[in-house]
Amino acid sequence: PALPELLYDVVARRFERGSEATLEAIRRTQPRYALFGHVHNPLRARTRVGRTECVNVGHFRGKGVPFVLEW
Repeated sequence: PALPELLYDVVARRFERGSEATLEAIRRTQPRYALFGHVHNPLRARTRVGRTECVNVGHFRGKGVPFVLEW
């Protein structure tokens, strides 16, 4: 989703691409989770949009610890 705090890579010191369409879909449908990746060292690994928890599951490449979602 196109949220600055999720798109800024603190190591590369630049913004990566985000999706406005994904952000709009999250706002419209409010799923419990929105899982995404690409930014390896994000400013924030997760944030909320309404009741949706947006989680960058790709940041493990920078931290060395995988994200695990237990149902």
